[in-house]
Amino acid sequence: MTPLAWSRKTKEHLVKKMEEKNLVKKQIYGAIGIVVVVVFLYAARDVSQYAYSSGGFAACCEYEKPGIMVMLSGDEDHDGIYFLSQEATVYDLFKKAGLRDIAGFKEADLARALHSGDRVTCDGTRYRVTLGDVAAPVRLAFGMPIDLNEATLEELMLIPGIGPNTASKIIKVREGNGVFSIVDSLKLAGCMGERRYNRAKDYLYTRSSYP
Repeated sequence: MTPLAWSRKTKEHLVKKMEEKNLVKKQIYGAIGIVVVVVFLYAARDVSQYAYSSGGFAACCEYEKPGIMVMLSGDEDHDGIYFLSQEATVYDLFKKAGLRDIAGFKEADLARALHSGDRVTCDGTRYRVTLGDVAAPVRLAFGMPIDLNEATLEELMLIPGIGPNTASKIIKVREGNGVFSIVDSLKLAGCMGERRYNRAKDYLYTRSSYP
């Protein structure tokens, strides 16, 4: 290969890397923008509802305590993001959201504990409750880790230290060997070195090791 051809190939590679980085940045900024707007709208709704029911803002102490962020879906009139106390259950979420027809749900489902970043899907027709995660960009925007075993290639690329090549390695190992039991397995599986791992580890979790 001539020096000129080598130089062109190097330039093309650098341009491609820059385009990939810019794409990831745009995805992150877009996700953060969406989350900020959604949170603002639902927080404003919650504050206004509280003020209406209590007659003022002075007694509103709920927002002074650390809590969790949970998303409700499956009910067109009540879907959205809600902020609850640390010990909140599905019943507390339904009550906060204003769902009235909950008598048909199983007590065991209503008593299920919630964690920050949970997505609760309710089926009001068959009275079923399903728990999962909110979308990865939303979790990251709220400072919460994403599931190493469920994240797509594009979602993994949102994490600092994980580019397209590393994300592809993770997906390949996951498909060949099954789920990761712990995040540390990324090093053992040869997906990344110590330096890259230290940048990415706080953005990932596995359900077997998550509280």
